[in-house]
Amino acid sequence: MTELEKLREQIDKVDRTIIDAFIERLHIAQGVADYKITHDLPVLDRSREQEVLKKRRAMAEDPSLDADIDRLFELLMKISREHQAKQVEDVRPAAKKMAAVGTIGYQGVRGAYSDLAQNRYFGDDVNSISLPAFEDVFRAVADGEIEYGVVPIENSYAGSVGQVYDLLDQFDVKIVGEQMIHIENALLGVPGGTIKDIKEVYSHDQPFLQCAAYLKKHPVWKQIPYYNTAVSAKYVAECGDKAKAAIASEYAAEIYGLQVLKPSISTSGENTTRFIVIGAQYVKNAAANKASVGFVLKHESGALARVLNAFARLHLNMVKIESRPLHDKNFEYRFYVDFAGEGIADQIDSAMDEIKPYCAQLRLLGVYRNGEQQ
Repeated sequence: MTELEKLREQIDKVDRTIIDAFIERLHIAQGVADYKITHDLPVLDRSREQEVLKKRRAMAEDPSLDADIDRLFELLMKISREHQAKQVEDVRPAAKKMAAVGTIGYQGVRGAYSDLAQNRYFGDDVNSISLPAFEDVFRAVADGEIEYGVVPIENSYAGSVGQVYDLLDQFDVKIVGEQMIHIENALLGVPGGTIKDIKEVYSHDQPFLQCAAYLKKHPVWKQIPYYNTAVSAKYVAECGDKAKAAIASEYAAEIYGLQVLKPSISTSGENTTRFIVIGAQYVKNAAANKASVGFVLKHESGALARVLNAFARLHLNMVKIESRPLHDKNFEYRFYVDFAGEGIADQIDSAMDEIKPYCAQLRLLGVYRNGEQQ
């Protein structure tokens, strides 16, 4: 046996251990799914996953491996979530999509992730229209031109969408729901084309960055930045040229009749966007387990601490706090807070009463169902 064969045999033994551990991990994940089903918890717990990644990096005791450890365990957790989600779906009754009589509006073009979000939330049997800007969606809802609007408010890579938070203040609309969309970049080409045919790739700058590791394997491809992923897919479809490809979603491939040449080409498997559904009126939802409020503090010492203490005293689970500068006042801010938990609709009024004395402005933005449980 040569030295190389001996090394390969050692790798085979290590791989056997990895596979056994992987199977054991999936079995344990099934137990986690059972617990989540019993306690009506969402499959995704992002704070827990970040904690896991931090601990695994520490276990390696080699900072040079941090990025590789992250990639490995992000993939493992993604597979685990997919198994858990299927288990949960088999047991829980399918969530009823919100009924819509009027038109649904979203920012972007057909095949964009906002379009996918409205499709996932409302289903296929609704009228939907694309609008050029976030402000157009808000204005159309406020003016009664559309019944609901769907806009992105937060991305796990890029963070919060500041403009959407500002528009929540500018327009008298309510958050009535949310939808999580996993951003899965795929390589799309015209029917009959192959990866070997490609000479040019079109997409937005962000997907080029997210797919850098894959694109490095094809250095001869010319990367051409375009307006966004969906428009890139539309352009490639219209050209009908096998030498042109787009990086976009598989949903965009369906919309524009493209072929998926390579699915899931992102370097990291974790990229999720949270979309909110806005309407002109509050929507009563017996299953509501999330609430959002916005407030501006009085210009008094300790006001923010008193507000946060009130939330803690009421045992509210504050899952996010966001601040945005007031455009008409220097170095003053509007705060946006999300709460999660069963029975939040009954608790939120007490919270509003508690913090009102410390606020110059206070507004309940919405009480709705957690998008991770849609």
